[in-house]
Amino acid sequence: MEHLIELAHQLGSQIAAHPRTVLLKKAQKAVNEDPPATQLIKDYHTQAEKITQLERQRKPIEPQDKHKLRDIEQQISTNEKLRELTRCQVDFVEMMRKVKDAIDEKLEMEA
Repeated sequence: MEHLIELAHQLGSQIAAHPRTVLLKKAQKAVNEDPPATQLIKDYHTQAEKITQLERQRKPIEPQDKHKLRDIEQQISTNEKLRELTRCQVDFVEMMRKVKDAIDEKLEMEA
């Protein structure tokens, strides 16, 4: 088992050094250092949580709450740093899916 753990560490190191991971970290840092972008994310989470709570409590969701969430989503979609972060996240998730699929393929073949 120790050998498998060592291989996992090696894979983790390779993933961490991959250009997609490096770009994702760079994009996340850019967003973290941009107060308007971080505020948009906070505003989005606050508004989304408000709507979720209303739904859980089976209370009506007012049109202004829906509009506010839509407006925040639009601002997020036009923020260059957040768009870049989203693009990098999609690329990273695709890479990780392919890694998982490769592992799953070997497990199925040998099972």
